[in-house]
Amino acid sequence: MDRDNEYLSYGAPRTSVAPELRLKKLRDRLNEPVFAYRPTARPRRVISYVRTRAGEDPTRLFEQLDREAARRGWHVGHRLHDDNGAAAPQQSPDWLRARRLMHEGFADGVLAPDRDHISRDDDQYQAELAFVADSQCFTALVVPEAAP
Repeated sequence: MDRDNEYLSYGAPRTSVAPELRLKKLRDRLNEPVFAYRPTARPRRVISYVRTRAGEDPTRLFEQLDREAARRGWHVGHRLHDDNGAAAPQQSPDWLRARRLMHEGFADGVLAPDRDHISRDDDQYQAELAFVADSQCFTALVVPEAAP
């Protein structure tokens, strides 16, 4: 996205930015209005979202998300799990449910272990970040995009 490259370059000559760093900066920029302009007296309500391969137990991942939500002072209102591996977000019933819950105001954001749980495809991931932001919600990850 040209806008993201401009945002990162601050008027300097354009340079290529690692995709992971670009995606993290995009997520941070999209999340900023939610955290800056929507203060709340109650804990933020999040959806814990996990995608696994068929038959894989998500318990360990949900425990990790519960610890992260508690660390941030958030309340987990829903635990949603798709077991369709690397399917597109639009083919994942519980991701679609998470989108609906955020869009309808039943959650303030979504918390996932890493971006692959939302989508491994950069374009699809960006589209999902934009949808969440358009719903005036945030996307949080335990392991950020630019982590080694």
